[in-house]
Amino acid sequence: MILAERIALNLTALGFVLLGAATALEWYRHRTRAAAMLALSLGSLAVVAALGRVQDLAGQSALLGIVNIVAFVASGYFVLLFRDAFLPLRPRTRQWAMALFVFACVAGIADVTLLAHAGGAVMTVAAAVLIGAWAIFTGEPITRFWMASRKLPSVQKARMRAVSFGFAVLIVILVVDVFGGSAVQSPQAIIATQLIALAMVPVIYVSFAPPGLLRRIWRMGEEAELRSAIQDLLIFSPTRQELAEKAAGWAQRLLGADGAFIVDSDGALMARSGVDTDEVQAIMSERKDQPDGGIEAMPRRGAAIVVPLRLTEGVGFLGVTAGPFTPLFGSDEVNQIQGYASAVTAGLERARVTERLTAIERNKSQFLNLASHELRGPLTVVRGYVSMLDSGMLGDLNERGRKAVPVITAKVLEMNALIEQMIEAARLEDGALMLRPVEADLRDVVSDAVDNARTLADAKHKIRLDIPNKPVSVRMDAERVKAIVSNLISNAVKYSPGGGRVEGDLTARAGIARISVKDTGVGIAKEDLPVLFTRFGRISTPQTNHLPGTGLGLYLGRQLARLHGGEITVESEPDRGSTFTLHLPLAAQAAPAERPAKTTSTAQKYPAADRRGVKGVGF
Repeated sequence: MILAERIALNLTALGFVLLGAATALEWYRHRTRAAAMLALSLGSLAVVAALGRVQDLAGQSALLGIVNIVAFVASGYFVLLFRDAFLPLRPRTRQWAMALFVFACVAGIADVTLLAHAGGAVMTVAAAVLIGAWAIFTGEPITRFWMASRKLPSVQKARMRAVSFGFAVLIVILVVDVFGGSAVQSPQAIIATQLIALAMVPVIYVSFAPPGLLRRIWRMGEEAELRSAIQDLLIFSPTRQELAEKAAGWAQRLLGADGAFIVDSDGALMARSGVDTDEVQAIMSERKDQPDGGIEAMPRRGAAIVVPLRLTEGVGFLGVTAGPFTPLFGSDEVNQIQGYASAVTAGLERARVTERLTAIERNKSQFLNLASHELRGPLTVVRGYVSMLDSGMLGDLNERGRKAVPVITAKVLEMNALIEQMIEAARLEDGALMLRPVEADLRDVVSDAVDNARTLADAKHKIRLDIPNKPVSVRMDAERVKAIVSNLISNAVKYSPGGGRVEGDLTARAGIARISVKDTGVGIAKEDLPVLFTRFGRISTPQTNHLPGTGLGLYLGRQLARLHGGEITVESEPDRGSTFTLHLPLAAQAAPAERPAKTTSTAQKYPAADRRGVKGVGF
């Protein structure tokens, strides 16, 4: 039993020596005041444990006893200073703590020198003074740490509670040893208390240097919430400023830090949480000569971690500062914040691209508004004079003039259609495009659209329209639907440069009206189809490069169709033509009125030589 007792005592002493060495190494790596205080505390306990074994082997010595007493009291006093590194004590509290330290040391030294041969009661009082002082020095910090841990993330909570629990158990062991009497002097009791004390070594160790596996286990409860936060940063934050503010808040929570901040690549402070501007400037000033990332010392505040954000326009920084109750930042916190910084960098870059695209879209809309309204006035004047020339109000024209007027008229109408496209696109982007829906017969609207497309038809193009003999009642903005169909027919003519037949077909079934426009023109490759309905989207091929167009027509057509609750679809093959179909929901129909089925052809109804008197324009 004596051998087992010695082994237990030796193992406990070795455990605390190794713990003291580990904290000293941690201080050497980070050089912060908090790390120094913790290293001094646990190093003093290691001295006490080692000297205890030396005295058992070499015999009692007054000098060794004095060193042992001072080291023991100092180990508790440095725990209080460890707490002071995070949350400064009041000056009066420090004075009382120093007085208690001196008093306990004097009482302990007197016990091993002047009172060495005094009675057991005197020695018990002296021991009680030592244990009481040590309990006061350690009890207040561990109580504060335990209470503060309730509001911290899981890893920080576990670390704080580990250090609190470890020192609390040591206090209990010391109290039991002093006041337990003969009941705790048996070999079995000594072995038990030594093994419990030894078990506190890894508990205290993981409070400042927990292994990765343990940290992952502690974090498991927050992993889902953290993933949601990162997803929010990467996808849903609309601006860089908003993203930076969210990212700073989550960085603070992630490490249980007192504050966090983000500095942009130009050195501007983008966001801060729990830290003032002057402190951020001080931290960034201290790290100017440091490599990217790492732990920066902060006076009276423990530590700060500053890691780089490698942005497209330069290097920014994400920093977190230690809080009043936050344990020392270690390798786990550095790894966590570095990984988190990568997500923040990606989010900021995504937000920058989004902001640039938004600015480009805004500039496009402003340009459309400005250009369309500025061009509308002069074009109105031109149209007026062309009309006067055509009517003869400005005098008789010679043969060349009379031939030029229809060409000018067609080009003016083409320009007018372009301006209408620009105005409609600007209204759509601004959310100012309003429909005026009424219930109307779609057959009339489609027939008028064919009339509007007549200006692009020539002898090489035949436009054929098939419509049913019963009304096709649709609730719609008739002018805008007419513009959609006119554009589809005009495109069919335009992209059939070799001529051919353009067929329009109006059908109604299953609650949907469908207007299909089919041509035999150049067609569209499958990979180019997604471009068709985008704003300013034009497909560039050798067959179509010379053809005029803005890329707004189909974009506006689909948007207007969707505002009506409909859609535009397309089927096409290169060199075999295209079929565009406008789908619109039918309105509740009244009793149908018979109308003879009609098939019209521009070649028959409208002579190719006569292109005047066109009513209305589409896009």
